[in-house]
Amino acid sequence: MTLNWIGTRTQEGGDFNPAGLGCARSGNGSLSELLTRGSLLMEVTVRPSPHPVNLLRFAALDPWPSGITVCLEPDGTLRLMMRQGGKHLATSLKTKLGAKVQTAHITYTWDAPARSGRFSVYIPDHGILWQTSVMSPFPISTRDTQRIVMAPESCAMDKDVTFAAVANAPCPHGPMPGLSGSAAVDTTSGPKALRDIVAGDCVTVDGTEAVRVLWAGHASLPALGRFAPMTLRRPYMGLWEDLIAARDQRACLAGSEVEYMFGEERVSTAIRHLEVRNCATPTKNAPAIVTYYQVLLETHEIITVNGAMVESFDGSAVLSAPDFLKFSVLADMPIERCPKNIGLAAPVLQGYEALTLTGVSIG
Repeated sequence: MTLNWIGTRTQEGGDFNPAGLGCARSGNGSLSELLTRGSLLMEVTVRPSPHPVNLLRFAALDPWPSGITVCLEPDGTLRLMMRQGGKHLATSLKTKLGAKVQTAHITYTWDAPARSGRFSVYIPDHGILWQTSVMSPFPISTRDTQRIVMAPESCAMDKDVTFAAVANAPCPHGPMPGLSGSAAVDTTSGPKALRDIVAGDCVTVDGTEAVRVLWAGHASLPALGRFAPMTLRRPYMGLWEDLIAARDQRACLAGSEVEYMFGEERVSTAIRHLEVRNCATPTKNAPAIVTYYQVLLETHEIITVNGAMVESFDGSAVLSAPDFLKFSVLADMPIERCPKNIGLAAPVLQGYEALTLTGVSIG
């Protein structure tokens, strides 16, 4: 089944289309139809709190009692509670959320016919993933999905929730791709669009070295929060063509300032940190749903895309845990093909470090 994001909600409002956001709207279909398989994805800024926080709380009585609550406890336990008629479901996930302010992606996926579900939290800034199974999850009606994203009186969303989104099929858990499919990566046979790369191709690193692609894939995501596309503008960072990427995609910086300030030949940072010098700007007229691509290599490397140095896919959060791997964007990759040496391609700068560096090295 093709995954379509059918509803999104931010602090400003919501959007809903059972046919899929970005698709032609149709009057066909009943709100009483059930989403037997689906996803709920939330981006949240978590903060220390002495009290439980209901990040999302939906409740309705018509045409039958139903509800879903995602609650964060002060000790970092995340709870998923659901109701459908007289049935109740509760799942808890132990995490270290709430110890400090940070961004988290909370994902709940369900497959009611298979009687299985998954509940996870991913910290994109640190590549940390917590995950647990959900036994015998309930399907959600299309009507309730509409209420969740369009009816604040039925569904309360905490002020620290950046967005909530609902899809009609399970989405991947954990790290996501972050590059435009039309962007050209340097390969041994010349620049090639990322959407055309397949496993077994060889990309070049450091100008000449060939590294084999173990996995090439993509994911469609709401163009909101950390998934909202940004444009790295030419001629900054060696770009010969603008590069559209997700806000968490890491770009590589090198030069005398890097060596002087950090004692490294090169470092990397999320491109959202580069916006301060206008070399990266929010993409204008972005669609509601964006599809990002990436490549996983035999080793984690810096690759050249549209002339700029960026990181290849960092799958470290799932590569070391086979149970996580099969629910991730890498699910179709045979486990025996997983890279043995994960590592980091370059030291990663935090926001304040990137701000200091870009202030002297990009202009």
